[in-house]
Amino acid sequence: MGNLISAEFRKILTTNLWWALMIPTVAVAFFWSLGWSISGIDLDAFRLGTSQLPWSAAALARGFNIAAVFPMVFGGLAFTQEIGNRTITTTFLTGAPRSSVLWAKTITYLVWGLVYGVAIGLMVSLGTAVGSDTGHLPDGSTWLLIVLAGVLMCMLWTLLGLGVGALIGSGIGTLVVLLVYALLVGPLSELILFGVTEGSKLSGFLPNGSANGMTSSTAAEAVLDQLRPILAERGGILEDKAVEDLVWISAGAPGGLTQWVSGLVFLGWTALLFGLGMLRNQRRDIT
Repeated sequence: MGNLISAEFRKILTTNLWWALMIPTVAVAFFWSLGWSISGIDLDAFRLGTSQLPWSAAALARGFNIAAVFPMVFGGLAFTQEIGNRTITTTFLTGAPRSSVLWAKTITYLVWGLVYGVAIGLMVSLGTAVGSDTGHLPDGSTWLLIVLAGVLMCMLWTLLGLGVGALIGSGIGTLVVLLVYALLVGPLSELILFGVTEGSKLSGFLPNGSANGMTSSTAAEAVLDQLRPILAERGGILEDKAVEDLVWISAGAPGGLTQWVSGLVFLGWTALLFGLGMLRNQRRDIT
C-alpha cells in the first residue's frame, strides 16, 4: 500500500494540476473573505444600536465555502485524467488488486484535501483579519471552530469530487456537473427551497447546503448569540425571525442546520457518491 500511495503522490507532483489549482484557490480564498469583511451588513441600518457584532465570522465561512470548489475539482479529475490518457489500465494492472489502488487514491486525495483546506484556512483568516474592523472579528474559539470545520469540509469535497469523477469517467462531464451544481444549482435551490418552505431547515439537507452549514452555521450563531438579547430589548424594530433569516442567508447557510448535523449530512452525501464511484471503478472494463 505504501508504494501505491507514493506512486499516486508522484503522479500528482509531476503534473501541473495541483499548483495550477492552488494559485486560484488561495487568491479566491483571500479576496472573497476580504470582500465579505469589508462589505459586512451594517446592522445600525436596522436601528439595532450596535456595531460590535462578530459579523466577520461570515467572511471566514464564505471564503471557505467558495474556495472549496477547487479541491472538489482537484478530486474530480483524479480518475478522469487517467481514464482520458488511458493510463488507468496500467495503474490497475500494476497495482493489483484493484481495491488497493482505489484505497491508495482515497488516502492520497484525502491528504491533498487537507493541504488545500489548510491553505484556504490561512488565506481566509488573513483576508478576514485585513478587511475587518476589530469590533466585527469573532473570538478565537469561534474562529478556530470555523477553520477546522472548513478544513474538514474541503477534505470531504475532495472525496465527493473523486467519487463523482470516478462515476462519470469524463473530465469535461465531471467538471460541468460539479461546477454547475456547486456554483449555480446548489445555491439557487437552497434559496428557493428556503423561501418556499418559509425558512425551514430542509435546504440544509442538500449536499451544498450541508457542506456550507459546516462553516456558516457557526458564523451565523456567533452573530445571533449576541444579537438575540438586543432584539429582545428593542422589540418592534423588525420581526426577530426576519432578522435571523437575514443573518443565516448572509452567512451562507439559508436553512442551515447545526454544525455537527451539517457535517453528518454532508458526510452521508460524500459516502454515497464516493461509494458509487469506487464501485463503478471496481467493476470498470479497462481493456
